[in-house]
Amino acid sequence: MKNKINNKQTFFLIVGIMMMGAVMRVPFTAIPAVLTDIAAGLGVSVSELGILTSLPLMMFALCSSLAPGWAARLGLEKLLGLALIVMTFGSLVRIVGVPGLYLGTLLIGIAVATINVLLPSLVSVHFPLKVGLYTTIYITMMGLAGTVGSMVAVPIVEASSWQTFVILLTLFVGLAA
Repeated sequence: MKNKINNKQTFFLIVGIMMMGAVMRVPFTAIPAVLTDIAAGLGVSVSELGILTSLPLMMFALCSSLAPGWAARLGLEKLLGLALIVMTFGSLVRIVGVPGLYLGTLLIGIAVATINVLLPSLVSVHFPLKVGLYTTIYITMMGLAGTVGSMVAVPIVEASSWQTFVILLTLFVGLAA
């Protein structure tokens, strides 16, 4: 028999689903808008950082099939929480130089691949009669956050630095965690 969750748990679960949707794209979709600033700040050419936009897609391909097995071992909710922590760390380490930028982007890609595969399962386990509604909500949050992140990237970087922008993204992901 399935455990029932109370109204407070339901509220936090819905907020968590919305936040996971919001952070599934913005940590890497907002970066191309300021890639020139990042390259200049790190003293490298933009072409040397061009792979950054492909790394998350490679991690999707490599890790998506592993996520269900990880969830079977750790549990769905624990693995999603761990993925958010990994994403937060990955986002923060990107400000530590070129190696950190690559490592952080890889970690973000692994975390997003995991969330991308498992979030629909979380919705169907906890809201089996409202899968369409909650899936629509997190997909909308994903698109909205990605759009807003890309819109504010350049003004934030112009007013401060690319590192400040990445720290703000990290705080947003940390809030989801």
